[in-house]
Amino acid sequence: METCEGKIDKEWVELILTAKQLGLTIEEIQDFIKQSKSGSNKGRIQEKS
Repeated sequence: METCEGKIDKEWVELILTAKQLGLTIEEIQDFIKQSKSGSNKGRIQEKS
């Protein structure tokens, strides 16, 4: 995993690994990031049904 500059962002890796350990799926993580960027439901993770 490398960024455009060829360096791994360790904080992002830690964040993703922590989210996975909490049981979030890749899709849930992606949705959360997209929602945070758009400003909708900022800072919230939707409950699983």
